[in-house]
Amino acid sequence: MSFEYDIFISYGWVDDEDPAGEMKGWVDLLVERLPRVVASYLGDKPRIWRDERSLRGNELLTEAIEAGVACSRLFVPVVSPRYVRSEWCRKELEAFCAWRPTLGAGSFRSRIFKVVKTPLLLPHLKEPESLRELIGYSFYEMEGDRPREFSPDVTPAKDQRYWDTLGRLAWDITNALVTMREFDARAVASEIPKTTTKLVYLAESTSDLAKEREQVRDELRQRGYEVLPEQRLPLEERGKTEEAVRRDLARCALSVHMVGARYGSTPEDDPASIVQIQESLAAERGAADPAFRRVLWMPPGLATPALEVPDARQRAFVAELQTRITSGAELLQTTVEDLKTRVVEKLTAAERAAAEKEQAGAGAHQRQKLKQVYLICENSDRSFVRPIRQYLHGQKFEVITWLEGEGGTAVERLMEYHRKNLRECDAALIYFGSGDEPWVRKNLEDLEKAYGYGREDDWSASAVYVGAPANPDKEDFLTNMVPYVIHNFEGFNPDDLRDFVKAVREAEGGA
Repeated sequence: MSFEYDIFISYGWVDDEDPAGEMKGWVDLLVERLPRVVASYLGDKPRIWRDERSLRGNELLTEAIEAGVACSRLFVPVVSPRYVRSEWCRKELEAFCAWRPTLGAGSFRSRIFKVVKTPLLLPHLKEPESLRELIGYSFYEMEGDRPREFSPDVTPAKDQRYWDTLGRLAWDITNALVTMREFDARAVASEIPKTTTKLVYLAESTSDLAKEREQVRDELRQRGYEVLPEQRLPLEERGKTEEAVRRDLARCALSVHMVGARYGSTPEDDPASIVQIQESLAAERGAADPAFRRVLWMPPGLATPALEVPDARQRAFVAELQTRITSGAELLQTTVEDLKTRVVEKLTAAERAAAEKEQAGAGAHQRQKLKQVYLICENSDRSFVRPIRQYLHGQKFEVITWLEGEGGTAVERLMEYHRKNLRECDAALIYFGSGDEPWVRKNLEDLEKAYGYGREDDWSASAVYVGAPANPDKEDFLTNMVPYVIHNFEGFNPDDLRDFVKAVREAEGGA
């Protein structure tokens, strides 16, 4: 089917009347500005259909359908108390939904872009069912219990909140139009469209992080990623909530979870918050699929002091997250800009890995990357670890050494080098020589913290080598934090590392 119009704008006439009668109506300005902003992204001006009061209630609805509803790609309802009470507006919405509810085969994005001009605060005002679960674009903010709409005026000053929201609406409409036009072109050519959409699950957050979530969503969409969920998660019962989350997570390779000071909404009769449920299901997805990645983010200093998180349930959740980061997950407590950068890095790395895998599957021979072993020891033990380094080098491993206590370099620079090695090295070997047991325990904890620094894979092997000089504490040393504990005070023997080397080799697919 060919479309005469790109966007159908549905609204209640009262919402296009300036109360003072001194300027253009709110919808007039939207119809004027939206195509201009879309054109700046799209390269051509979208065609708009709107009812300019030429249609009257006694005319047949089929005339309106033929004039606009059935001939428009997208539908933009301007939601307000007047809109939901208008029988005519409801008929336009119902007619549009009766045609094509989605953009086409394989697409998830709704063709409806809900603009909320004025919130529905009174109990007798309800959104139509087809709009209720859409997240929408709110042109207002709550000040206490009273809504304050963003001003569309440009004099005496522009309300940047209005223009930011208009920009998000225009960008998302632009992407939808591009998708629809491509789909239409393929349909004309009788081609079967290929699904090439890149999907990211950006978990619903609490209201205190709404602006930050919008920033991340906008960044991802501007880089060509599709963001789920597109609709609000259902809260009627936990089973429906989990079903919706699992359905979206299954289509994504990465999820992003933003955790704030508020506990947030819960499904009916369930103690777990929506934020908790999404994080838990994403962890479940990650445990089942090693390729799935998670990024968790909290504002810097969220739980310090504890008064910043007044709800005891949320304090417990925040504390729990900080202690159970596992393979495939990363917890950040930094700026939103850093979060956006890290998410894009992970997505880019995943795409690059997928491309390399595809190339390898096509028969391209690539030189295998050397496995890196992180050797952690005291600077004073340099002579004791030298034969260990030489042996591992002879096994074709790249040995990265951390000589703790070595001076001459800024502490922060050294720690960044340490964290980098914890993220990137394949195996770890801690040499228990001049250090004491607390020193060893601290480094064992660092191996576990590596996932919080951004490590994505499990250690292929990890061990503590208890070597010279001998003392009673070292002779009694045992731990279950690594699979291999080696005791040898007499001098290095290659057999000491036989199982360690075998584990690294098996992880790389060698003999």
